[in-house]
Amino acid sequence: MEKLFVWAVLACVLLSLWTGRAEAAADALLDCGSAAVALALTLAGAYCLWCGVLEVMERAGLTARLARALRPLLRRLFPGLPAGGQAESAIATNFAANLLGMGNAATPAGLQAMEALRRCASAAEPLPTDNMCLFLILNSSSLQLAPTTLISLRAAAGSQAPADIFLPCLLASLGSTLCAWLCTLAWRKLRSAWGRRRAART
Repeated sequence: MEKLFVWAVLACVLLSLWTGRAEAAADALLDCGSAAVALALTLAGAYCLWCGVLEVMERAGLTARLARALRPLLRRLFPGLPAGGQAESAIATNFAANLLGMGNAATPAGLQAMEALRRCASAAEPLPTDNMCLFLILNSSSLQLAPTTLISLRAAAGSQAPADIFLPCLLASLGSTLCAWLCTLAWRKLRSAWGRRRAART
């Protein structure tokens, strides 16, 4: 990623020199840098708030209750997941943070869940496991009900109606998450069928 970023910057510099717009590129670079810092400071408050909410939920035992409420769904999505374990609690916390649109505030719970899923894997099971792959895919599919981070970004950019995107984002999130789950399920079945064919040939 670092190499890609460096090459992209070099390409932009060379292109600005070739087109004779080096001064405009330098001004844009400075303006974008200050705007990025201002945006980061604007979003810092929201992220601190949501991280604090997640910490309060964990200490108050709400994450354990949430894990119990989501247990039937988690058992279907992640077969073999130990009931009442750390993986179940971390996945439930991550899903709750994503559903509320907390964005990067859901990352710590996601990392804890991935580590817990790794520990749950048997020694003979190759890494990453099916459950680890499904968890990553669901996190990448824009799993959310309320796009609070995006609404905060629109409000910071001066939008007059930052919450107007709620319904389109909800529909898009439902569609992408369902598509991701179905594709993962189909891949599991195809891989299982290939495994049975190989076993039958040998």
